[in-house]
Amino acid sequence: MTCGALGFGLALHPLTPMAAVAGGILGIAAGAGLAHGKLVWRLTVAGSAVFAWLALAPSWPVLVGISAILAVGLALGGPRGLRGVVGVLVGAVSVLVAIWCALRIGGAQQTAAWSPLGTTAVSAAAMGLVGVLATLPRHITIGFDPIRAAVRRLPASLDREVRELCDRSVAIWTTARQRFEDDDAGRQLVRDGVLRALEVATRSADVKLPGATDGDLETRMRDLDQRVAAASDPEVRTQYQAARSALDDQQRYRNHIRQGHARLVARLHNHVAALEKFELAVTGLAAARAGAPALARTARSTDLQAGRTEVPASRSESFAEEALLAELLHDVTASGDALAELESVDSLV
Repeated sequence: MTCGALGFGLALHPLTPMAAVAGGILGIAAGAGLAHGKLVWRLTVAGSAVFAWLALAPSWPVLVGISAILAVGLALGGPRGLRGVVGVLVGAVSVLVAIWCALRIGGAQQTAAWSPLGTTAVSAAAMGLVGVLATLPRHITIGFDPIRAAVRRLPASLDREVRELCDRSVAIWTTARQRFEDDDAGRQLVRDGVLRALEVATRSADVKLPGATDGDLETRMRDLDQRVAAASDPEVRTQYQAARSALDDQQRYRNHIRQGHARLVARLHNHVAALEKFELAVTGLAAARAGAPALARTARSTDLQAGRTEVPASRSESFAEEALLAELLHDVTASGDALAELESVDSLV
């Protein structure tokens, strides 16, 4: 773009005093065309922008319109949808800044003593250099990894065993991202399974055993038992008995919370093991399928040498693979459903 803007600026210098901006517009379009194709279309759009620049009186609305026209030309053949709209907006702003740079250099007091040709050359080259920014949206993609976001939400107070399971599940996802294609169903299954494990682990940290410890409860219960036995007033005995019953309820709730947490850890273990099994099995099947064509060619060559021209095709291995994958998918889905029962804190308490 810089070289194109410089060349067009020097070529147009004898024709118009506004050759720097005109050459910069054509140079930016030519650079984008050589890099990304549709050169004729881009130069046509740039030509209309140059015509507007030469025919209309320079003003900010005119500059904005020219920048928008050239940005649309630069976006030809690029991303569509929201990313395409963002690309046009970034391109228009970049072109506007490039034009401003060219005008500032041409009208600066420091360049007043330069030759007109030199000023045009530097201004056009600077415009082409800044105009490179207009094509950056074509090369930049913004990705969102829900697994990484879920990891950041993990509380610091997470149990050590649960955190180790989370780390193991994240390692599974890291490997799956490299082995599976973006549109692969197995990749989606692993991602959803790891997300489920991280979400449940995050919720589990909210469940804590409040109040006194088990030792304190036992001490208080023994003390109340003694008070109940020693009480002679019926009302006093009734109140101590009610307090003793409340402590029993506390102990029962605490045991229930522990049981829920133990079930959570057990289900997390099962879920992570199912994900590991699925990932390992898919990797093994992929390796076996990769070697299958060579083995088939070898068997075919052997049969032809032995005079057997028709080789029956057996589908037993294919059926076995499909059955194995179906079983593994069922295991992962079942473990995910079991974890779904623990998503709410109420289910643990």
